[in-house]
Amino acid sequence: MIRFSELVNMVLLTGAAVVLLEIIFRNNNAILWLDVRLLLGCMMVMVLRLFILADSPVASNIPIFNVYAEICWFLRDALFYWRGISVSIMMLLQILWVAGGIASALYRIHGYAMTHRRIRSYRRLKKPEFAEAVKRINEELGRKTRFRLVTSKELGTPCIFGVFRPYIGIPEVELRPEEIYLVMKHEMLHYYRGDMVIKILCEALKAVYWWNPFVYMLGSLVSSMQEVNVDFRVVRGLSEMEQLEYVDCLVKVARHRVKRKRENHWEISFRKESPSEIHKRISLMIKNQEISGKKTTASFLLSAGILGMIVLCPNIMTFEPYAIHAEDVDGSLGGKEGEIYYLDNKDGTYDIYVGNQYYETTIEIFDEHIPVYNTLEEAMGMNQR
Repeated sequence: MIRFSELVNMVLLTGAAVVLLEIIFRNNNAILWLDVRLLLGCMMVMVLRLFILADSPVASNIPIFNVYAEICWFLRDALFYWRGISVSIMMLLQILWVAGGIASALYRIHGYAMTHRRIRSYRRLKKPEFAEAVKRINEELGRKTRFRLVTSKELGTPCIFGVFRPYIGIPEVELRPEEIYLVMKHEMLHYYRGDMVIKILCEALKAVYWWNPFVYMLGSLVSSMQEVNVDFRVVRGLSEMEQLEYVDCLVKVARHRVKRKRENHWEISFRKESPSEIHKRISLMIKNQEISGKKTTASFLLSAGILGMIVLCPNIMTFEPYAIHAEDVDGSLGGKEGEIYYLDNKDGTYDIYVGNQYYETTIEIFDEHIPVYNTLEEAMGMNQR
């Protein structure tokens, strides 16, 4: 069973990290100096960490003495009893979480299946220049994947779909040979960089945390950063004229926007819907060429510091409610009284010390997080550090 403190800790700390990443993403200079690949890698670590709702082995507990504990009492206290089972608000929320997660997962699976069915119904794209572009790019990248090229009036933008049998969808828009090459390279790089797998992971995370707005923010950031990352890879090594052609291609496809009744969010598109996103991507590509050779050791150290904070904080801190009901206070002890530790008597018993004062002797270690020392001198020496 997931502990409430584990869940709160994860939501608060990853939420703070997502907000920080959102602030960074709004600043083009910050994106460029911190490096797109590092930012995307950081986001993926956060996605994977959210699937593991358990305390890190190196986490330190931070006790909260006031409101937090009272909230925990309120959620855990019995509302009523049903067939001998104590039913609390916490139990009802857990049931709601599971039910909502199942519904969200079924909705997303249905959406994936419908998108797969729709894209399979599109007619095959038989123009040889597209097949030639795929062959050329595969040779450049040293890959051999076969892509199924399709086209339809429904498509408003080039897109890629699928993990094992990838489809590339091309809208009915006139493209010059050099534009075809750039469009196809963009979509193929999405596939070869595993962006479809990452998208599936993000959608699975949304199904689990269907109630958490920070998860939706993180998914949106990952999607945006994937586009920027692929843009940078496409223009790398291109001449200034070819880079301008890529920018023109982005604008051309954006102008061909087709309004659809339902957006196929399972497709990874050549562009974002918002014109501001196109403007941001173009601006980043232009500035990246100016700044790419000027990154200093200081900028990399700054990147490591910020990303380390984002990734490590949820793994090294756990906020724990520290309080008990008033009727249970007599005979209890805790962190407020001072450092607690066990002293091993070597005969199967342990002396409990609180604030370097003997409390009682026990035959069982009740909390594995409380340290065990062999001598009193060793314990006092450790506590003085």
